[in-house]
Amino acid sequence: MFALPPLLPSTRAPVRSLARSLACVALIATGALVALATWYPGHCQVLLLLLPAVWSRARGRASAVAIWIGYYLAGARDIPLVCMRFFSGYGDLTRPEALMLGVSFWIAQACVLATPWAVLKPESDASATRHALCAAVATVLVTVPPLGIIGWLSPAYVASTLFPGWKAPGLVLGITAIACAASVSRGRFARQVATVLVILSLLARGVASAPVVPSRWTALDTRLGRFDQSSYASLYARTQQVQTSAQRAFSEGATVVVLPEEIVGLWRPAMGYWWRNDIQAFAAARRTLIVGMDLTASRTPLRYTDSAVVVGADHGRLDSRQPVPAALWRPSAAVSAIRGSLSQPYVTVAGKSVAFSICYEDLLWWPHWRILQQSPDVLVSLSNSWFDADLPLAHIQRQGVAAIARLSGVPLLRAVNR
Repeated sequence: MFALPPLLPSTRAPVRSLARSLACVALIATGALVALATWYPGHCQVLLLLLPAVWSRARGRASAVAIWIGYYLAGARDIPLVCMRFFSGYGDLTRPEALMLGVSFWIAQACVLATPWAVLKPESDASATRHALCAAVATVLVTVPPLGIIGWLSPAYVASTLFPGWKAPGLVLGITAIACAASVSRGRFARQVATVLVILSLLARGVASAPVVPSRWTALDTRLGRFDQSSYASLYARTQQVQTSAQRAFSEGATVVVLPEEIVGLWRPAMGYWWRNDIQAFAAARRTLIVGMDLTASRTPLRYTDSAVVVGADHGRLDSRQPVPAALWRPSAAVSAIRGSLSQPYVTVAGKSVAFSICYEDLLWWPHWRILQQSPDVLVSLSNSWFDADLPLAHIQRQGVAAIARLSGVPLLRAVNR
């Protein structure tokens, strides 16, 4: 029998290159599948542990980062379409221009968020401790600013599934679980820690209970679409629609009503006049309205806060700690939202302490640091989703804020405009 001749050196390199390319494609596909199974249409956040596990076994930085590229591209797949709708809807860009900008954002965010995983990838023969430490550090880097400003889809969300109600310790244990996933196949100690984490997770899930929203608190979902603020006629029409919705909810027995983010747009003197009688009536009847609006901070350049404002029987305000980058938060532009302080305290409404999550904050961990340390009575989320209500992003956003509420052990009340 004739033996096949060995591959010539000139043919081995292309074969190895092809094999590496196919491996990267497979890893990108794996990351994408994890994103789909974890987030919408899937809802299994424990699968996030697969990412560091596969990452730690990959050979070379290119292979290691591929799984994260696939994960972030699939999880944030709506960015191009959202940009097209948002920027063309306000006339900032044409639809093709906005779509191309969105594609650029989509690719850039995946590369940026995958970078820590590439830089921190240990050598294949590195110790289990080094793999665990690098995975934990990378998780923190993509969860807190500056990278955390776009820190959606953080693997830290696994903490809410594993340790519901355990607040900051639960988040720390969740990051520890990520570290274990990256090192469990490399050392006995990591397997022992993983066993302890499984026991603690079963305990946490066993004793967890579903928090209950305070009685007679109501969040109103509206279908008013994009707000045209170009004329007083459109301003007044929207005001009447919002007032009618609030009055109807109060007439049905609610004592606290929550309306969506920016539902009344930029607060102007005319708005104060149109709302004056209603606010006085709410106060007299011991009723409270929580409404999303923009409040002017300076005229030139125009700076405003994206805020949740409490009126009626109670008074208070919380400004968004992170308005949507590029869409609302544009520090160098002539018009931009500004960020509220991270030290803003809870607002008291009807004797209850209230934490807020305003739109984009639903996707982030770091604006909610206080809720992981001190338990409020309720988490109120306000969102304006006229540009993405029919897209997976809207479901992913709801999953994100629900995970924050679940880890903190507080009830969630959410108002969305579509």
